[in-house]
Amino acid sequence: MTKLPTGKPIIPFSPTADDQGNPTICHCCGRRAIGIGMAPKGDPAYVCGECVLLVEELRKVRRLDVYELAALDGAVDAMGDYINAKGLTDLQFYDELDQRLLAKAAVMGFADRLRKLLRDGAAPF
Repeated sequence: MTKLPTGKPIIPFSPTADDQGNPTICHCCGRRAIGIGMAPKGDPAYVCGECVLLVEELRKVRRLDVYELAALDGAVDAMGDYINAKGLTDLQFYDELDQRLLAKAAVMGFADRLRKLLRDGAAPF
């Protein structure tokens, strides 16, 4: 996974379990995970309900960094669509709900694009 200068991953979807071993975050898209993991040892690599349909494709991918970078385009596109629909380009005029919906658009756009790249088997390079 691509790292920041601090050494942390760009998209920290790990660990996917809390201290008691309960699922927390999807290893693939970062949404709320369910109790289905892909890894036999170490972090269980739990996945969400949508990504569970892609488990076989996810097992083939060893490093998601190239996919993650390509999926960021999905986040940007979704945010652009939301901003265009809202009609306000200056974020200082967004109320709390609009801010949350914009953030949701980014998260969902990223996750949807990442799943599409993996499902289609299209290497984004």
